[in-house]
Amino acid sequence: MKQLITIFALSILYGCSLYDRKEEVFMTDKDFVEFWRLASPDSSMLLLNYGIDQGTFGYGHAGTAVLSLSDTSKNLREYTLPNSLVRFIWLDNYTVSAKYDTIPFIRSGAQPNFKDTELNGIKVKVSAFDFIEPNAKLIIEHREKSPNGKYELVAYRYMNDEHKLNFIHVSVIPAGGIIPKYGNYLIADMQSGYALNGKWNKDNTIIFYSNDLYSDMVQYYLVHNRPNIKYKIINEDKKYSSKYRWIGKKSADNKT
Repeated sequence: MKQLITIFALSILYGCSLYDRKEEVFMTDKDFVEFWRLASPDSSMLLLNYGIDQGTFGYGHAGTAVLSLSDTSKNLREYTLPNSLVRFIWLDNYTVSAKYDTIPFIRSGAQPNFKDTELNGIKVKVSAFDFIEPNAKLIIEHREKSPNGKYELVAYRYMNDEHKLNFIHVSVIPAGGIIPKYGNYLIADMQSGYALNGKWNKDNTIIFYSNDLYSDMVQYYLVHNRPNIKYKIINEDKKYSSKYRWIGKKSADNKT
């Protein structure tokens, strides 16, 4: 199970999918899976988000195809936009808005290289998608000053919806400093917090607590240019085996 979780999480993290082994994908394939479809205003074109049933690995997301009705019997891969594009809407009968997730680029420090494109006669306008909505509420799950008094360890999330917990951000800031919008040390995702709790160690390093499923994944969610403070991960499965998010008292109060 641990290996399956790791493979699944890494495929999401790096935008890769095991479906790449298939050069052709047809809607009539036994392992074809449709996730959603969205017709253009005049119903002449179709956005079809699909994947491949990978058995014990679950469903691999292939991407979103831009199709006319006559294309539904053809090889979908010829009409498919990258899986890294999300949040599609039709702007008119000939134009689609597609957004990419900014978080992987903030985490890695890489610059996104997405451009407007055209596929199957449809213009695709590409822009960034921010999970943090303008009216989102900042909730601090943990805030603790380092033993030497120089820094603070802050774990926080944004609540766009009072009934839905967003993913955790972890930052190390100067004592009394401003919390950055995005975590400067770790940014999790909607699948898990991976680091399920944390605190300062006596030597001014950080201790993250996790469980057997997620402890190996923490390293992949660290911010590349994070503050130069060492960390270690303690696998405390007895306490966190049933947990998958870092939830402090404030989030627990919001859920009640």
